[in-house]
Amino acid sequence: MAILPLLDENRILLLKQYRPAIGKWIYEIPAGTVEKGESLLRCARRELEEETGYRAGRMRKLFEMYLAPGYSTEKLHSFLASELRPSSPHRDWGEEIRVVKTTLSEALEMIRTNRIEDAKTTATLLYFLSFRHAALSPQSKPSRST
Repeated sequence: MAILPLLDENRILLLKQYRPAIGKWIYEIPAGTVEKGESLLRCARRELEEETGYRAGRMRKLFEMYLAPGYSTEKLHSFLASELRPSSPHRDWGEEIRVVKTTLSEALEMIRTNRIEDAKTTATLLYFLSFRHAALSPQSKPSRST
């Protein structure tokens, strides 16, 4: 599960998170694992609030992809979160996360210069930037808050 938090038409939230497996801080979009019995939408909403401290008024699925089909059946589902409202983060114990506001053009430059090294973040940002009109279209089917 990965979520692209859209603050407005030109700004997003990224996380700067310490990843012990690679021993460094990297930029990412919020992400997490679907819990047993949890819907994709519920997971996306939960992870967004836990990691960023924001809730989404609108959430819509962008795409899904296999992460490593040569040896795994794991799929990543990417969502766009918009109409964001401040809330409170509920991070897992030991998570070291900083929320960073940036523009879409700066995020694209971060991909180009390899400052964003995370695959799910790169794929989701490039997908959104390539198909932004369709992703924001009122005719596509968003998942609304209840």
